[in-house]
Amino acid sequence: MNKKYIYSLLASMLLISQISFSQTDASQVELDEVILSLPFSQDKGKSVIKVEKINLNDINPILRSYISKSLSKLPGISIISTGPGISKPSIRGLSSNRVITYVQGVRLENQQWGDEHGLGISTSGINSIELIKGPSYVTYGSDAMGGVLYIEPERYSSDFSLDYMGIYNSNYSGITNNLGLKGSSGNFSYLLRGNMTDNQNFSTPDGEVENTWFKENDIQAGLKYQTENFSSDLRLSMNFSELGIPHMEEGHDDHDDHDDHEGHDDHDDHDDHEGHEDHYQELSHTMLTWKNNIDLGNNHDLEVTLGRQVNDRKEFGGHEEEGHDDHDDHEEEGHDDHDDHGHGESDAELDMELITNTLDMNLTMPQSDNFNLIIGSNILSQENKNFGHEELIPDAEMNDFGLYGLGQITMENGAALIGIRYDSRSINSEMGSADFSNFNGSVGIKRNFDNSTLRINLGSGYRAPNLIELFADGVHHGTFRYEKGNSSLVAETSFQTDITLEINNDDSSLSFDLFYNDINDYIYVSPSSLTMDSYKVYNYMQQNATLWGGEIHYSKQTGIDWLTSHTSLEYINGETADGHALPFIAPLTFNQVLTANISSNYSFEIDFLAKAKQSRVSQFEEETDGYSLLNLSGNWMTSFLDNDLNIFWSVDNVFDKEYFDHLSRLKTAGIHEMGRNISIGLKYNF
Repeated sequence: MNKKYIYSLLASMLLISQISFSQTDASQVELDEVILSLPFSQDKGKSVIKVEKINLNDINPILRSYISKSLSKLPGISIISTGPGISKPSIRGLSSNRVITYVQGVRLENQQWGDEHGLGISTSGINSIELIKGPSYVTYGSDAMGGVLYIEPERYSSDFSLDYMGIYNSNYSGITNNLGLKGSSGNFSYLLRGNMTDNQNFSTPDGEVENTWFKENDIQAGLKYQTENFSSDLRLSMNFSELGIPHMEEGHDDHDDHDDHEGHDDHDDHDDHEGHEDHYQELSHTMLTWKNNIDLGNNHDLEVTLGRQVNDRKEFGGHEEEGHDDHDDHEEEGHDDHDDHGHGESDAELDMELITNTLDMNLTMPQSDNFNLIIGSNILSQENKNFGHEELIPDAEMNDFGLYGLGQITMENGAALIGIRYDSRSINSEMGSADFSNFNGSVGIKRNFDNSTLRINLGSGYRAPNLIELFADGVHHGTFRYEKGNSSLVAETSFQTDITLEINNDDSSLSFDLFYNDINDYIYVSPSSLTMDSYKVYNYMQQNATLWGGEIHYSKQTGIDWLTSHTSLEYINGETADGHALPFIAPLTFNQVLTANISSNYSFEIDFLAKAKQSRVSQFEEETDGYSLLNLSGNWMTSFLDNDLNIFWSVDNVFDKEYFDHLSRLKTAGIHEMGRNISIGLKYNF
């Protein structure tokens, strides 16, 4: 699809929208939902930067049971996946270390650089998710080149409550149990929540896919002290997961022959990787955060957040080891032995421990009724250690420092936002050291019209290379390749333009989001003609790249009072300076959702998703055909023993469609996406 076609389509829809809304009420509908990911505690309607937000309590609990399903409800975001257990967000074609995730008020650090490294977050204990598309460098620093996911944890309650939720999924015999309690006493509030998930192998329309099981245990706890001028919030989260990864081989070039591999357990032609069918990961992530807000008087507020994270990633399956011959029954004693080994005697191929300490401070200083100013600093100290049989990246230490200032001017018909930031990064390792620093800034303006809002944001981005890009030298078992870093890499820089037009009336809204992102020294991994240890060698390289595209969204309350329609169209184009396509670029995507609130107690949703063929691919990707899916879900609120009872259900891939998603890494092994999945669950408040 060429640029002329895209621009013609956008212009046509813009013209149609102007005609459709020409006779609407002149009063603009302001969205009053408070945004937490941006300074000044503004609502969505008044923010200069457009922020998408989804409240997880407002959607079907089955859709929120996995982070990928929740994120897919946000416009402009796609999911790179390696089966149901591994998913990571891609914002307008950028992912991994180009997207920052904030959890419990701190930057999540869980070795997110790997293709097969999932987000590592349970949706248990999450209240809402906010998405900032485009460079959010000024507020969040290096790595926020693609955007930011801001995850708000579960809120405290003044009343005591105890709730239970259980979900069963038919496709992979998956069971989820969730139990939580919260309450308060005097100035203190508390909460405690536990979540257990146990999923067996999932099935495609071809049959069961071996070694795709997934287990997760998640614990969240919080204690808050609140007075009129001071609040202190201490939170602890611990996430433990184990997941199998089916055998994959890069360069699989024939999707037409996959029907011959029912079950995908015939790997006789993959002699170089014999024994990798039992590859699996054990992951643990512990996060302790302490957030303090102090009212200094005269509307001046100081916020200080301390964070400590310990991430342990173990990958098994590269050697023939005793006790690892059969992982189909991963709950048996032979598999559980892995849980007990210490770092000093690790039997994992890769065993990496990442310890991160952070300090985030910001001071809000209103200068007048029309001018707000905030200054802040971000400090990060990180240490990586190896304990496995092999090393992919060396033992290393990394230190980040950032200092920023952001000012907002409120005008009669809009607002302006100006920011500047300085960042530095220092990396010291056994294989060398590197230092990076940069100044960047952003400017944005919002203009209100009778029934519409125009936002224009210009921002520069900056991302320093990470440890694997600089110094990797070993087999990455999760991607089945030998990766070699490049110590000569320089920092990426970018300049992005975002234009957003929103048109609202009493019963409908229409928005156009367009972006153009110019990236200098884009870092990418490229296959070479060499092999080491029977694996193809991949090198980290860089050259300039561009991404452009946009989203169109239309929501309308139909003529039927209880029926609402949501329509969206999204397109991204990404290419290097020499004209080659960037990897993991989602195809043209159309989504139509009909929500029927039949009564105050029952709702029903029809979700139709269509994706076009993706024929513009990078040199080591495969083309994928277009496909369409139909998903259904429902929600019934009732009561039992005078307590609230919520019963919900869903049917994903209703017609058991056989297809490949372009952002799935499993497609390289000829593994289709999940077939029909029927889910049912309940939530009861005691």
